Amino acid sequence: MLSIQPLKSAKGAADYYAATFNYYAGDAQAMRWLGQASQKMQLTGIVQKEQMLALLEGQLPNGQSLHNLQGEHRPGFDMTFSAPKSVSLLVGLGVAPELVRYHDEAVAYAIDQIEKEFAEARVSRNGAIFYEKTENLAVAAFRQPSSRANDPALHTHCVTMNLTFHEGKARSLASDISRSNGVIEQIQNNAHYCGLMYRQHLANRLKEADFPLRLSGDGLFEIDGIPEKVLQGFSRRREDIERHMEEKGWSGAKSASAATLLTRQNKEEHDITLLEQDWKERAKDLGFDAQAFMQNRNQVQSLSWFSAIKDKLMALVGKQSKDKSPSEMDAAIACVHVATETLSQRTSMFSARGLAFEAMKHSLVYPKAVSKESINDAIQHEIKNQSLYEARCPETGQRFLTTPWLLTTETETLARIEHNKGVVPAIATKETVKAFQKQRHPLLPYPLTHSQKEAMTVLLTSKDRYLAIQGYAGVAKTSMLSEAKLLIEAQGYALRGITVASSAAYELQEKAGIKTDVFPLVHQELKNAPTASLSKTLFIVDEASMLSSHQGHELMKQIERTHARLVLVGDKAQLPSVNAGRIFGLTQEYGIEHSIMDEIVRQKNTVLKEAVIAATKGNVKEALDKLDVKECVTHEERIAWIANHWLSLSQKGRDDTLLFAPTHAHREEITKLIRNGLKGEGILENEGLCQTVLKAKKMEPIQSRFIAYYQKGDKVRFNQEFKTNNIQAGAYYTVGEISKKNRQDNVLPLINEQGKQIQFKLNNLPKYKTHNAAFERIIELYQPKKLELLVGDKVMWTRNFKANNLRNGQCATLHEIKENVFTFITKEGRQLTLEKDHPALKHLDYSYVLTNYKVQGKDAPFGIGLMESYHRFGTTLNNFYVQISRAIHGMILVTDNKEELVHAIRRNTEEKPVALDRISSEQLVRHEERFVQSNKFSMQAVITKKQAFESQKSPQSRHQKITMDELLVPHKKTEINRPLIKELEL
Repeated sequence: MLSIQPLKSAKGAADYYAATFNYYAGDAQAMRWLGQASQKMQLTGIVQKEQMLALLEGQLPNGQSLHNLQGEHRPGFDMTFSAPKSVSLLVGLGVAPELVRYHDEAVAYAIDQIEKEFAEARVSRNGAIFYEKTENLAVAAFRQPSSRANDPALHTHCVTMNLTFHEGKARSLASDISRSNGVIEQIQNNAHYCGLMYRQHLANRLKEADFPLRLSGDGLFEIDGIPEKVLQGFSRRREDIERHMEEKGWSGAKSASAATLLTRQNKEEHDITLLEQDWKERAKDLGFDAQAFMQNRNQVQSLSWFSAIKDKLMALVGKQSKDKSPSEMDAAIACVHVATETLSQRTSMFSARGLAFEAMKHSLVYPKAVSKESINDAIQHEIKNQSLYEARCPETGQRFLTTPWLLTTETETLARIEHNKGVVPAIATKETVKAFQKQRHPLLPYPLTHSQKEAMTVLLTSKDRYLAIQGYAGVAKTSMLSEAKLLIEAQGYALRGITVASSAAYELQEKAGIKTDVFPLVHQELKNAPTASLSKTLFIVDEASMLSSHQGHELMKQIERTHARLVLVGDKAQLPSVNAGRIFGLTQEYGIEHSIMDEIVRQKNTVLKEAVIAATKGNVKEALDKLDVKECVTHEERIAWIANHWLSLSQKGRDDTLLFAPTHAHREEITKLIRNGLKGEGILENEGLCQTVLKAKKMEPIQSRFIAYYQKGDKVRFNQEFKTNNIQAGAYYTVGEISKKNRQDNVLPLINEQGKQIQFKLNNLPKYKTHNAAFERIIELYQPKKLELLVGDKVMWTRNFKANNLRNGQCATLHEIKENVFTFITKEGRQLTLEKDHPALKHLDYSYVLTNYKVQGKDAPFGIGLMESYHRFGTTLNNFYVQISRAIHGMILVTDNKEELVHAIRRNTEEKPVALDRISSEQLVRHEERFVQSNKFSMQAVITKKQAFESQKSPQSRHQKITMDELLVPHKKTEINRPLIKELEL
């Protein structure tokens, strides 16, 4: 684990860390200089306080000063690497002193890698600013054995001086307010990756010493065999942090970091001998015999490849396992394959660093060491054999990777659209549409706008199989579809709606009268339909910006096969798919026939409408100037202001006001305060039930094949039947104690709701196929959590239950709890009664506050949203636009600093990248040549369009930034071969 903290004061830092000097007398490795900059200054051996203080103050041994013109110099920052609790415990109990050496080696390795990848200086040349790699840092490392709660907690503070050497001269480390460059900024942005470099190296040393590991999620691990209750018994500091987070209603890594600081006590140094004696007594009380644990471990044979994992690994690299053990390179390539499949479900382009990060996490699954260097070599191997394509960002020059299949999902979709132009008869003539609109005009409560009429005309008169309607938020796209439906059906055609989100399906069906379901259901309908059987059916995808490249590719393929038609309706400026690609925007860029609806009618407040219009044009400052913006200094004040303002409203005001926030952590914080207020008002009863609900855990299909991605206590839902274990579709199981044998055999221990135990072989899952992975939902993985339910609570369902007419996102109020029976009143006024053990009650959450994704497609008279300038992923133009375009009459935006928010949104305006954004036209030509035998359509139109885009871009001077991606992915000219697209099967 890695935490990063800027140093406030040079003297304060020197005094604090120097307090450890006497504490560690005689241990030279506990206080040492690391980093190439330290060597350049000939700083070796034990850290001296005077040396460190001078460097923190910007004074070098040669007399050079790093102070700026104002005489100021920032001291630097602290990176703290913490060992897993099991490692700390065995060291603290004195049974495995060699683990200290492994920890020291891992820290030194991580610092070496961090300085190579992130150390840089900010250089001015001819009036231009450049960020140039220096590959050297000066680090004073201080190892400590205990936490502030005096538990065993082996950790090392790496005090990083604000200096580096560039072309022989010392400079301050680069910083960058945009966070696109800068040393501490980039380390903070990549904190999980930097921490993983330490953990993976430590894991490899432990494996080499025959310590079996147990994964605990997201690249974390413990030494296997130490009971969880023992580890928890020595984690009092963790308990303090979790207690504080629970009291605040916080969740997530950033909240945990904040809680760590807020619960920090002044550390008192105790005699290590007394601490070790206390630890031994506590271990005895917990029933843990460390000596016996080590003796049993020493009697176990060396770690070897388990047959189930070995077979799976060799399948990943395309080899027969037989009796052969995989080499480290085999394992590294397998890790890269799993990482590639994992990332390919989430994004169409990824960096080499991102790929290495996922591969390093997967390497922990294997019982043998797999180094980061081997993984880098494996990435190079995949590039050389063209299983990965490399490409550059036109603006920054940064290198990215994609796969042939990801590129094909985009190019084949666009080529299919081009191929299907002019192939279907028009549904109606322009004259017929015009006459219909004239006939309907006096019957409508609001007249159709010019852009509504135009969109309707294109939809009905086009002879293309595929169309798009680009409509900005609030232009009444659904109203237009409702009108179009009447004429379409009158002409003998049927309509079928498709959405990614269940809430959007309900909106389209209720407001436009179009039968609508979520993508998986309609996709299955299309697959089951006979070829050429749907020539009189028009499919409409609503909120099409949320459609992924995988979904768009498959949907258009099935539409063509069945001779149906497809209209994509949405707003490319709103939030994109959470999965790979942004096919809706891409189709418009590459020539799908489309109509633009830009006349906003939702906002009745003129100033608010002007703000939304400004946002559609990217004019953030103008939009904010027209909004009601509330600035609060601290995060706690912002959360409290939103909750208190909502509570101050009348009941009608509350009902008319949507609350939304960027993340689930934010909405949980606001919800906690709101519910406390409602309890005080007596609206929520004091007594209720604590219901166990399920929170989805992110697990990609490729990962579901490995037992290491499951944890004891997880909940598993099966979506298909497995007769071998008598598992029914829709059944829920709890993951039991995962034994060593379970890991060896890749068998998942499960307990059903009646307490019966089964052993489910993960190898019995259907063969994994790249082309089908995006549509696979064999297993859903959840983490159980407690949800207090009181009469009067506002809740929403987080999963569809068609038998009960419940949809994901549907809201209701808890009306009554009686004898373990829950009665709800839905937002539509329907009464619903569910018994406590009904599966639908496992998928509940509060609905007082919604995330931006949940609120997309909704509207309300009033809205209150949260946006904080420092939140990288929440402060984007898409999020800003979605938030301010929901309200009809009034919108309040709560932030930390209006001016900083403008800068942050401007920095984060880049669209979600797709492969075609980065791949050059020359690469497209080579790709087409490579797969000429399997290409169904000519890609010439796509290539021509790409060439036109490239010719429009004038050469731009850009900051030269050599990144880790440059090191991992050197530009090489490779020979073209012509195999079919390789499909990973596992």
